[in-house]
Amino acid sequence: MKYRTSKGIRHLAVVAGGISILFCSGYLTFSADSKKSDQSIENLPDGITILNEVKPSQYGGLYTGNRSPLVPSPFIKLPIGSISPKGLLRHSLELEKQGMTGRLDEISPWLNFEKSAWGNPEGKGGFGWEEMPYWLKGYGDLGYVLKDEQIIAKARKWIESAMSSQREDGYFGPRGLLTSLNGKPDLWPHMIMLNVLQSYYEYSNDSRVIEVMKKYMKWENQLPPSTFGEGYWP
Repeated sequence: MKYRTSKGIRHLAVVAGGISILFCSGYLTFSADSKKSDQSIENLPDGITILNEVKPSQYGGLYTGNRSPLVPSPFIKLPIGSISPKGLLRHSLELEKQGMTGRLDEISPWLNFEKSAWGNPEGKGGFGWEEMPYWLKGYGDLGYVLKDEQIIAKARKWIESAMSSQREDGYFGPRGLLTSLNGKPDLWPHMIMLNVLQSYYEYSNDSRVIEVMKKYMKWENQLPPSTFGEGYWP
């Protein structure tokens, strides 16, 4: 029964993060041509424009679309926190803050900072797989969107710990992952943690994040190709 309960809490960490990511993601359409379409809509609110066509080739500034030879996408994801939720959406996010996403660390062993390898500057400890990063992605995004300083501070605590654990060769995070796949590295948990760092950089513009990610990618790039087909995914 103990195992079944722990397994259930582990799954909650993944679900809690996923729900927050879904609610916190924001997309906006850009176009150089802001003319109204021929379709007539009465009482259109000020600031709302209907577009006949979106021209992704005219993207510029801070937001970069797909580059050739990829097919241009008419939609671009805005940096996290660019959209301020109101009404029903904000109420739903507030419920998440007060519910499973916001309080999961009160009951989940995977979110125990003192015992987690993700919370250790040397990457030592337990609970060093995907569960915490999944939760942290949604939890941090929730804080950035709501501009909740308490959530942001707690998310930053985990992020700072992960970044401070980086070795000279570029690897960071739980050291146990280096040999957890029959003596070979398990790369999957870092894919989620890199997504966490991406969101944090969008919110904070902390230049250290880019350096941490670059160094990690250089470490990963020197691994043999067979590493990327090991384990449970092939």
